[in-house]
Amino acid sequence: MNAIRPSFGENTSLEISVLANYGNEIFAIDQNTNAFVRFDLEPDKFQSASFNPFALWKVRLSDEPGIRDPARPELIGVSEINPIGQVHRKSAIAQLSKECSSPSAMPILGFNGPSISYGLVTGRSPSITIIELTKRQAIRKNSYGEITISFPWSQIITSLPIGNQAERQLFEKANRPLNTDREIASVLGFKPKFMVVALAKPRGGYCRKVAVGLLPKKISRKTAKVLKARQLESAAAGVWPVQNTKATIISDLTDDKD
Repeated sequence: MNAIRPSFGENTSLEISVLANYGNEIFAIDQNTNAFVRFDLEPDKFQSASFNPFALWKVRLSDEPGIRDPARPELIGVSEINPIGQVHRKSAIAQLSKECSSPSAMPILGFNGPSISYGLVTGRSPSITIIELTKRQAIRKNSYGEITISFPWSQIITSLPIGNQAERQLFEKANRPLNTDREIASVLGFKPKFMVVALAKPRGGYCRKVAVGLLPKKISRKTAKVLKARQLESAAAGVWPVQNTKATIISDLTDDKD
């Protein structure tokens, strides 16, 4: 796993596979190096962005020096985004996710516990990782009213808050504990196979571990065509981001051969 992004230079275009979004931040993997990247979008533009997990985007890096944040060493500045396709095959998703996943013998993001003091981060540890889930995860509210996902990690059960707004709204609407992958799928629309975990921006002097996105093991060919067409049509119209008026539906229930 390439935890820290390499130096891409100035005015460089990257082809990235989008993984998740949290607030106004996008989390992705550079297709060429398998390095994680994360970047901010302006809130007013992000509100209307057409976002798909495993979407392929071509992005241009900003030519201005970016902000250096030790809690987000993979941070890049992006000046232009163009959607170019959609990853959907099970083998491609598995390869991408597993090559960038964390070993269960190591603490998630390099430290134990749910958060870390901003003063202790050095920029030498990753702020993004992918967790491969089993069938033993559960989603419920904790004592603070947060929607969380619990899952086995090493010898313990770990629990993280769900940060992705769209996912959180679905689970809040369900308004009940979801104790099996089948129950989760009935609400989410697919059985989550992978989860993106990231270190959130500091709040009150601490950075929390957050589950910023749940990912399927594959996307049906039919759904992939819909997702790809939606983004390519917006790009052809010269309008990006575009208002996404339809809910993105992902299904791993398909007879398509890999």
